[in-house]
Amino acid sequence: MTDARAPHHVLFLTAATMALFGAVVLAACVVARWRGRSPRSLVAKYLAWFVIIPPVVLPLAYSRPAFQAVVLLLSLQCLREFGRVTGLWADRGVMRLCYLLTAGMYVPIFAGWPGLHQAGPLVALGVLLIVPIVRGRYEQMLQKVSLSVLGVLYFGWFLSHLACVRSLEGGIAAAFFLMVLAACNDALGYLWGTWLGRRPLSPRISPHKTVEGAVLAAASVIAVGYLLRGLLPEADGAQAMLLAAMVAVLAVLGDLVISFIKRDVGVKDMGRAIPGHGGVLDRCDSLILAAPVFFHVVRSL
Repeated sequence: MTDARAPHHVLFLTAATMALFGAVVLAACVVARWRGRSPRSLVAKYLAWFVIIPPVVLPLAYSRPAFQAVVLLLSLQCLREFGRVTGLWADRGVMRLCYLLTAGMYVPIFAGWPGLHQAGPLVALGVLLIVPIVRGRYEQMLQKVSLSVLGVLYFGWFLSHLACVRSLEGGIAAAFFLMVLAACNDALGYLWGTWLGRRPLSPRISPHKTVEGAVLAAASVIAVGYLLRGLLPEADGAQAMLLAAMVAVLAVLGDLVISFIKRDVGVKDMGRAIPGHGGVLDRCDSLILAAPVFFHVVRSL
């Protein structure tokens, strides 16, 4: 799909997706009432999407720099939430440096220098490793440097590939394809798990995530990927389904990565920025692992 036609298709598909989710949520509320449960949290999660979607989809459709700026803000907020729950926030100097390095990951994207963007991890790692030397101290620095490297690379460099997808030819449709599949995997995994989930997928890390929910969500995402295959004209139906399966698997793994961090530090959510969803990182976690893999696969097509 050409970028000239993509904005209208993106807005139409967004509205259609929300209408479809609304019907599914309505059915889920009926089932919840039938089982004697309150559907309030489910409705709150659905309504929150009307706050989440416009600031992301409108820049995606109409302005590449604006969308890339939105992704940069998401990276910085994810890093902020990570720093708060892990204690890295207490060292303001290191935290400011992490913000600076994370923002630096986006400079080559705005400037159109993809090769330099791929060198970002090397620069960040080198800069963070010399922090203890500049300070002339070693106490607790291994932990701080390790957390800083994880934060900058995972929430900065990994997530910045979503902005890179927008820079590709046909990038509007490709980025929308990725985000819709990741959102569908989250929402449908929750719904399928609520309805039919029995066996925990990872009992100690995420006890509420079920095998049935993950498998049925992946099957649903593959079907959605096939229906949206027109967004990726370089890919046929089989390739679109394989991409969707890849996104489904990486989305679950990305969710579990953040879950083990939350379990380790003893928090339920990374923040409270989005009612019914927790923090921004709780909402973006399924995109972080999927974005770089998706970018390189789609670019190779």
